[in-house]
Amino acid sequence: MKFLNKLWRTGRRAREIGSARLHGGTPCGTCGFTGRPLHRNVLWPELVAAWELPPDWARWMDEREGSRCAWCGSSLRSGQLAGAIVTAVNARAGSIATSLSAVFRDARARGLQIAEINSAGNLHRYLKRCPGLRYSEFGSQQVGVPHEDLTQLSYADASFDIAITSDTLEHVPDIDTALREVWRVLKPGGAHVFSTPVVWSRATRQRATLHGGVLTHLLAPSHHGPPGTGQTDFLVFYEFGSDFTAHCTAAGFELTLVKHATNPAVVTFIATRPASG
Repeated sequence: MKFLNKLWRTGRRAREIGSARLHGGTPCGTCGFTGRPLHRNVLWPELVAAWELPPDWARWMDEREGSRCAWCGSSLRSGQLAGAIVTAVNARAGSIATSLSAVFRDARARGLQIAEINSAGNLHRYLKRCPGLRYSEFGSQQVGVPHEDLTQLSYADASFDIAITSDTLEHVPDIDTALREVWRVLKPGGAHVFSTPVVWSRATRQRATLHGGVLTHLLAPSHHGPPGTGQTDFLVFYEFGSDFTAHCTAAGFELTLVKHATNPAVVTFIATRPASG
């Protein structure tokens, strides 16, 4: 029975990949596969209500996380983030890769110093091919994975060519301090490549503050995971809006936005520390 179930799952996956390839699409930034993304709904009603998302924005955010590459499983957001990382690596190292799965085949790219500050999901398996990767998790108690707090990084000034965060900044209690810290640990000309949810049709809303160890909720608590999953350790401090880019430029970054052709919720940020900075 187990063999038959495995055979059925293998056949289903083959059919999904074949159908996705047949319908075409843009290449995945993670693996390079060209095909129509698969989709499943992932947003939960409580989050839509808490964030007061209009119907279009609820649909776009759901597509951002729920549409996935048929080959590697990267979400629409992660695939775009991977492509932006490749762009930054190529610019810094002189490599010419077109996907994250291939970029560290180039010795010049492997020579970069990269900070992955909290896991970038399924991109981590490709990032760890870089010998210069420093991977950390907030609050980590795992052997070999250090704890790093974005508001007070332990790294020395000008340590990294590239820093990566993946939907992390909205969970940081002081966004301006966090951005200045990332700027500090980047080498001149280095880039912070990141994703964070932004509702571009409105201004930023701060949901909570943390001052002197005292947590204050300005709006009802919103967390990383849906109700009942136990994922209540990733409190949302910010719902970023159209003014978010001003925080990046105020921290000293030169900002490039990588935008999806049809979904305004899918945006990746390449924030570069000026070469003279």
